[in-house]
Amino acid sequence: MDIKAEDIKAKLKQIYPEIDQYGLHFEVHFDQSKDTWIGSFTSGKHTLSTHIEKEEVDNCLLGKECYHLGIHLGRFIRHFCEGGGACMLGKQK
Repeated sequence: MDIKAEDIKAKLKQIYPEIDQYGLHFEVHFDQSKDTWIGSFTSGKHTLSTHIEKEEVDNCLLGKECYHLGIHLGRFIRHFCEGGGACMLGKQK
C-alpha cells in the first residue's frame, strides 16, 4: 500500500473531528531509521508525539481501526484540551 502523510492526516481528521474543533496542529511523517510513522499533535506549548506502526496505518486507512493513535489523541485532548484549558473549542490557534 502506497501511503502518504496527507492520507493519514485526512483519515484521522475524519475520524477525530476534535483535531479541528480544538485547533490542534497535527503532523505525520515517516521515520526511515525506525521504520515507523510518527504523529505529533501540538496545542500551544503542549506536544504529544507517538509512533504508528505501518500495519496499523494500513488498517486505519482501510477503515478497520485506528486504535493506537486514537488512544493517544484522546489522552492529549482529555488532559490538555478538555481539562487543562490549553485548547479553545472552535478557535484555531
